[in-house]
Amino acid sequence: MIVLSIDTLRADRLGAFGYTARPTSPNLDRLAAGGVRFRSAMAQRAATWPSLATVLSGLYPSGHGVLGNGYSFPPDVETLPKILHTAGYQTGAFVSNMCSAGHAGWDAFRCTSSNDARANRAALEWATSLDAARPFLLWVHYFGPHPPYFNGGDQASGLDPGYAGPLAPKKNVLDSIMLERNALSPADLQHLDALYDAAVMGTDRRVAELFGALETAGKLANTVVVVLADHGEELYEHNRYFYHSCSVYQSTLHVPLWISAPGLIGAGDVAQPVELVDVTPTLLDLLGVRSPSTLQGTSLVPYLERPESSGAGKPAYSEYDVSQVRTVLADGWKLVDNPENLAPDCVPGAPPGFYPIARTELYDLAKDPREQHNVAAEQPAKVAELRSMLAKRFAGLAGSRQQQTIPKGLSDELKSLGYVAN
Repeated sequence: MIVLSIDTLRADRLGAFGYTARPTSPNLDRLAAGGVRFRSAMAQRAATWPSLATVLSGLYPSGHGVLGNGYSFPPDVETLPKILHTAGYQTGAFVSNMCSAGHAGWDAFRCTSSNDARANRAALEWATSLDAARPFLLWVHYFGPHPPYFNGGDQASGLDPGYAGPLAPKKNVLDSIMLERNALSPADLQHLDALYDAAVMGTDRRVAELFGALETAGKLANTVVVVLADHGEELYEHNRYFYHSCSVYQSTLHVPLWISAPGLIGAGDVAQPVELVDVTPTLLDLLGVRSPSTLQGTSLVPYLERPESSGAGKPAYSEYDVSQVRTVLADGWKLVDNPENLAPDCVPGAPPGFYPIARTELYDLAKDPREQHNVAAEQPAKVAELRSMLAKRFAGLAGSRQQQTIPKGLSDELKSLGYVAN
């Protein structure tokens, strides 16, 4: 089994998910065409470590305890690599982010510190040395289109020639514009799209390298492949903010997800909402491996068997750090519930109130997919209905909101990536 996760990849910037402005993802699109695409997949947090911990554990952030970037897995949390390692799988992880989260269950684990080419080389070296008689789990995580979008190299200048404005794929430049709350012109926004799209294109090329070599090595035959993103990116859609970890909106919570396996799974599209917390239950179900009773996600195998199945599907939820901020998406409505009236502290050096979240926000996504018009005041019954869903979902779940102390070296590293060390 192969799990490829891509940092900061918006679903709506892939051709397989409807993007037509540029051919950003031909190689990813080909992979997606061979599997079942989940068009309304939701991350449980718009931050890498909590989100990937949810993918690997089948638990919400409050369940696995990795509530923020820099947190570690508690030792008693059962994860996909632990479970499969116990079941006899060879396990290897080659990641360019989330390097110091107390990972366990991996025979081989290597951090490449935002270098995706190096992650490919390490992954392929390990994959080609495997015992062919034993199953394997390979996890590769790309830094991908993460800010400051340098993985696109200088390709943005070709996508948007002649741009002479302030934007550049440099963290200090982006931070300065963001923290000064500068309004961007249409030309600036066009170039921001070019910077981001170029980074997606750079990632797509890495995908071609990885899967081309895996196919040559015979590692894709009858192999379950999962491709997903940990979260998306705001790109100035809310609160004049470029990045992701502050956000509770669909620009960062809606993520690409698909699952394929030649000869085992057909192709198709699932419209109903699903969650990244469903990934581990689904994979264990597909592989016929025992699932822990503590899992909080749901197997998506019924969708893999009948992707065209009708119905509204289940609600999708997210959590936010150690706070009580949560979101729920159901039947086309999205509630952002902020009972503590929290003003997130999510950007180093940002003034208080930099990223305001109202106490109650409600969006009709069918009419307002970019969540620009809060209709909570006009829809009190819908607010009450969705708030009740949140209460029921999390009331009976075991979990922890214990804050962890992050070592200074790791804290400094996180700040260099644009994160506040929680």
